[in-house]
Amino acid sequence: MELSLSILNTSDKPIYRQLYEQIAFQTVTGKLEGGYCLPPIRALANSLGISVISIKRAWEELERDGFIVSMVGRGCFIADLSLDERSRLRRELALAELKECFSALKRLELTLEELIELIDESYSE
Repeated sequence: MELSLSILNTSDKPIYRQLYEQIAFQTVTGKLEGGYCLPPIRALANSLGISVISIKRAWEELERDGFIVSMVGRGCFIADLSLDERSRLRRELALAELKECFSALKRLELTLEELIELIDESYSE
């Protein structure tokens, strides 16, 4: 089990959001298990070449949403999530991604049937 992060400076998403999503996704898919110790903020900022502020904001939001827990003097850890909690969080993340995607697709005035067909084609690839 190892934390895998990559930051795209060309992305429309802010860096803190990229961090949030990558850690959240790795948590709900089980790639990061409960109790896994996240690297210290300053060390991670140095290794990724990004601002400490971006990491701090991502950590705050991850903690607020239940993905990580922080322990004073010990660091930040992936939360121990039950299967139900992981499933709920996974569903919430998927719904947020779909809403973001669907807002653009609605502007194309696709019918629900066309959209379902496109999803089916894309998912099968």
